[in-house]
Amino acid sequence: TLGQTLRPGGQFARLETKLRSQLRQSMNAELVRLSGFTRAEMRWTLDAYLERVFYSLGFKLVGWPPDVPFANLSNFHGLPLIKHIRSQWTSGVMHFAPVTDADRENARRDRLSAAPGSLSHDVRTPSSRSDIKARRDRPKTNPENLPYRHVRNGPKSAKEVSAEAEAAADAEVWEARERAAASEI
Repeated sequence: TLGQTLRPGGQFARLETKLRSQLRQSMNAELVRLSGFTRAEMRWTLDAYLERVFYSLGFKLVGWPPDVPFANLSNFHGLPLIKHIRSQWTSGVMHFAPVTDADRENARRDRLSAAPGSLSHDVRTPSSRSDIKARRDRPKTNPENLPYRHVRNGPKSAKEVSAEAEAAADAEVWEARERAAASEI
């Protein structure tokens, strides 16, 4: 299960991994204690958190450090950061609290309002290869390294969509919907 080590004797290769595991186990144990559900576990994506913790168990995580985006603990690297999150939990600053009716209503209107902390969309995901569409060296089929027949210029679009481009696309969609609604009248 999540937070369990596969090594015999509970030994970890790094202190960071050990603290992360202890934090997960402690949070899961607290959810089990509060909910009475023996298989209760903390979830680390917003959708899973809302479904399995917020709505199903009726608890919310309060006190997530404001300077740390809410994400899976495995995405955080560095002992100081893990120690910071763990100290918030062990000191009681970060804890589970019952979900109120107002919390549920706010979450139905805006899912992000129920997130334990800010969600960072700036966290870099593993990028694709940097040599997309580039030709590889072919020592057997092209031993003399002659020029290829067709030029490959690589990807035609940016790796990531900028906020401005996304806003412009949303505006176009909104205008198209308004025109369609106006033409139906």
